[in-house]
Amino acid sequence: MTTSARRGKQAAAQAKADERIVEPRIGWVAGADEQGELLVDFPGNRLGPIPARSTVAVSAEEAFRAARERQGVVLLFEKGEPTLPLVMGLLKTPSSTPLTDRLLDDALSRVPIEARVDGKRVIIEGREEVVIRCGKASLTLRRDGQVRLRGVNVSTEAEQVQKIKGGKVQIN
Repeated sequence: MTTSARRGKQAAAQAKADERIVEPRIGWVAGADEQGELLVDFPGNRLGPIPARSTVAVSAEEAFRAARERQGVVLLFEKGEPTLPLVMGLLKTPSSTPLTDRLLDDALSRVPIEARVDGKRVIIEGREEVVIRCGKASLTLRRDGQVRLRGVNVSTEAEQVQKIKGGKVQIN
């Protein structure tokens, strides 16, 4: 359905609406059209789900999810007309596992994450192990200090001195 057809339907339905709505209302997402535009409903609405414009960006995927979950919305009405709802925001859906969510958020906020790809410094940190892999080549750094470099062919080059130090050095 095109926007002008929706507006025409809204104008026809406007005659059925008997009161102006000048205060914000809490409603819910009742559906989404093929383009992912929201259809909303609210208490006292006798017209059924109504297409709504939105002040917040809502992707088609988010709109379909919100419709499935009947997510709450804050509504205002253009010129007070019940047939012209404006979605001011989506209400956050309460979690079914709030304690777990809080623990995960706390844990993730304590993990230092730094990735600067500016040619000066890059830090990648892991608690137990860091693996950098590309095809058949890999570099593994372990918490206990072990370093493993694997590849089909491994070559090292140095413009000046190349040192190999260790308590023991094994070749083959």
